[in-house]
Amino acid sequence: MKVQNKKQKRRQRIRRAVFLFFLLLLMTGAYVMYRYYREEKSQQEQFDKLEEWENNPIPSLAPANENNPDWIGWLKIKDSSISYPVMQKEGGGEYYLHRDFDGNYSFYGTPFLDGRCTPDSDNCIIYGHNINGRRMFGALHAYDSEEYYKKHPEIYFRAGEEKRNYQIVSVIHADTSFSAYSFTDVGNWEEYREYVGVILSHSLYQTELGEQIKKKREEETAEQFFQKYQFLTLSTCRSWAGRDARLLVVAARERQNAESICRIAD
Repeated sequence: MKVQNKKQKRRQRIRRAVFLFFLLLLMTGAYVMYRYYREEKSQQEQFDKLEEWENNPIPSLAPANENNPDWIGWLKIKDSSISYPVMQKEGGGEYYLHRDFDGNYSFYGTPFLDGRCTPDSDNCIIYGHNINGRRMFGALHAYDSEEYYKKHPEIYFRAGEEKRNYQIVSVIHADTSFSAYSFTDVGNWEEYREYVGVILSHSLYQTELGEQIKKKREEETAEQFFQKYQFLTLSTCRSWAGRDARLLVVAARERQNAESICRIAD
């Protein structure tokens, strides 16, 4: 009887320990989720205030860090959740990958321009986190649908004081080795022509401007076609499709001064 009682007490202690262990896991998970929720809510409130200032820059709405030299522009897709400041830290590479507008740690980060680019690059690459629930740049996955593209064909990007409108030319599923990530600025006709061909040929579907660019690329000489368009690429970070999987939404606008660009071509 005593042996049986000891076994029962041991089993009770084990069950109690297991219960406490899973309770601790549950509480820890709940705390982490709550912390992420608070962080996301706080950052979204900051983005909302910045957007209000972006749309109506009057002193009473000015953010505390409005003169942040890393704030180089604003990115927006009409009738979508994409409306964010764009950052670029001089010499900082991926500085804003896990930092908010003020430079504080943030799991969600802030969209930022590739360190190799300037706003006048042949292809401006902007990175943003691919958050579950299609938040941040996760919202770009809606472009998997051609119907969504037709309703949202344009990307607005304020670069410094210049307001720009780009038309989407390609939606691409790729990985980190995709050659278009090397397309920022090029110095010769053929290289530019080749990169544009890669962007167009990998699209999930044909877009209106994409078709026009493809036609000009085929009809014009490499010299005539050189730098005729400036591209804007929005890239997600890792996704549920794999650690190295990426989604790229590429847009373009015709350069107003294409004929006056003077670069030495190889």
